[in-house]
Amino acid sequence: MISAIERKCERLRFGSLFPDILNEDRLVDSLECFQTLEGHSGCVNTLRWNKTGTILASGSDDRTVKLWRAGEEKHSLDTGHEGNVFAVEFLPSSDDRKLVTGAADHVVFLHDIETNTNRKWEVEGRVKRICTLEHDPTLWWAAVEDPKGVHQFDTRLEEPEAIIQGPETNGEVRDVKSVAVSEAKPHLIVVGFDETAVRLYDRRNFEAPVLTFNPLYTSPLDYHATHVAFNKEGTEVVVNHGCGGGVYVFSVNSSEDPKVMERFHAVLDQPREPVISSQALPHADLREIGSSAIRGKQFNQAIDYYSDLIHRNDPERAFRSVCHSNRATAMLLRRHRGDTYACIRDCVKALEIHRGNSKALFRLVKSFTTMEEADLARKCIQKFKEWFPGDKSGMMTKMENEVNQITNGENHETEPVEGTVDYQQRFCGSTNHQTDIKEANFFGSRDQYIVAGSDCGHMYIWNRDTSKLQGIWRADDHILNIVQPHPNQFMLASSGIDDDIVLWQPLLDRSDDYESRHISDPFEFIEKRREERFGAGFQLSLLRDITRREGQCVQS
Repeated sequence: MISAIERKCERLRFGSLFPDILNEDRLVDSLECFQTLEGHSGCVNTLRWNKTGTILASGSDDRTVKLWRAGEEKHSLDTGHEGNVFAVEFLPSSDDRKLVTGAADHVVFLHDIETNTNRKWEVEGRVKRICTLEHDPTLWWAAVEDPKGVHQFDTRLEEPEAIIQGPETNGEVRDVKSVAVSEAKPHLIVVGFDETAVRLYDRRNFEAPVLTFNPLYTSPLDYHATHVAFNKEGTEVVVNHGCGGGVYVFSVNSSEDPKVMERFHAVLDQPREPVISSQALPHADLREIGSSAIRGKQFNQAIDYYSDLIHRNDPERAFRSVCHSNRATAMLLRRHRGDTYACIRDCVKALEIHRGNSKALFRLVKSFTTMEEADLARKCIQKFKEWFPGDKSGMMTKMENEVNQITNGENHETEPVEGTVDYQQRFCGSTNHQTDIKEANFFGSRDQYIVAGSDCGHMYIWNRDTSKLQGIWRADDHILNIVQPHPNQFMLASSGIDDDIVLWQPLLDRSDDYESRHISDPFEFIEKRREERFGAGFQLSLLRDITRREGQCVQS
């Protein structure tokens, strides 16, 4: 007999009539906790749906794995682990009868629930992630924190095979933190390490990575990957970076695309177009809204606002160019980690759209100066003098003096290494400092959203079409680590430090006394959390610096 919950979820199945009628943005905005699953007595470190989405498996610090169906606990497995369970997966083609688990005790188990038996393998480090593949039901892969790295297990063999060793940085082998295999392209496996770079391998040859995903401005140990995942088509990878790195999407197919710095040099080699005049630009009312947000130090709002304007793809080239350069201004002033390079990317794009954007070129000078890239800053200054002679404000002279006081920095790679892919999209707002299992996943019928956990215990969802923050939801009283989209319904399961699991789905009709978990003002929430983290002194210092620089970062 189908339960009420199962009937309700069926209406939200991807590809059904329901999502076709209602815009999925509205479904995301309507997400609420519709059930809390209680049964564990410790942090819930891992969640996995079976292939059909009828069963949810959960692993916990209490060393058990529980199976949930239609919101009810159907089975509790005493795993035999002597440490926190970090990973659980259904073994394909086993009728959901067999589960693979990994834990902090350096052990991997293959459990047969029906016969109540198991097989045991011992490794040399904590097992942080396990992944399986429908095409190879006898195999699975484990991210193990030991020098051997990724292990491949085969039910037909007695011992696992170490296939991908962690890279060596400063004489130390980096631990593996996460691993994922693409169902759509089963020869691809992506691995996240205790360092910034994430590596993509071909399972037919593990000697060297096919691609290395690495934000261009970073150093090897700036961040570490806490989670990696493929999209449905196997064409993109999402990475959640710890140490304040943010959430990134990389394209598997973009290795041949022109790199940002190649595009930078190419656009400066072309002739200038007529100078963009603020008075001649359309949509003065729209531009004023964004400018007002920047003047009010509401940089997150300004970035989201200009992202929305960019997404609209206005037919006026000059206006589109200014939207990119104004978003760059907001990022340059916000000063989150990675914002300076993001500003460079936006300014290059602005000049590609219209080479009469003087402010875009000026902000490139500011960004390269900030990154201590003196040669690149000087190139921009020279081009500014050539394209826009007669700088009456004297700002370029001041910048030239500032550039002359620096030498080229040694901490940033501005020219990509062969085989290295820069990010496609970057999402900020969530925090990832306190745990190393924090997830970020694709969500939506087209993978058009990114969902991630956060140290603040909240769930963040970004809209990839617009690059905007879609919303924030209170999900855990401490830290939210796990966010697992349902395989074929508009539904999520989340867990963290609390010992319960939260199930989320759209609630389009709610009573007046319903207590929503949706944060009404996400930007105010982010700023409050940032102030709590860094303190009022940091905020005052930042505002003083911004005030000093604002005259140099005016927007159109």
